[in-house]
Amino acid sequence: MLMYGQFWNWVVVEGLLLALGAAVIMAFVLKTSVWFESFAANLCLRQPRLPKIKRFFASWFILIGSKVVAMGAILFLFGERVQFDGPFGGVVAFYITIVSIVVFESLLFKKRNKPLPSITN
Repeated sequence: MLMYGQFWNWVVVEGLLLALGAAVIMAFVLKTSVWFESFAANLCLRQPRLPKIKRFFASWFILIGSKVVAMGAILFLFGERVQFDGPFGGVVAFYITIVSIVVFESLLFKKRNKPLPSITN
């Protein structure tokens, strides 16, 4: 996120701690919303009437709404020191930032979960 703040004029971040704080908020909200979406999807699919339609709308509401919550939390906590600009009031820059954090996290944890090479005699 700090790199976006340095090299992309759609993202403004005033420092390392702010970038880290905003990234942690985004990652936490994303992980929480994915868990909650899975929980809600299971509830909706158990419904006797229109379970797939209920699941679609519940999933859409949770996954999109959680991004609004994350943007609101960042705005509330950091104000003008962390900004997302560009099309649709910064939503495009925000989503690109979230996707890049998810990709970075998955690459980081993928490398961490690789087994250590064994030493044989």
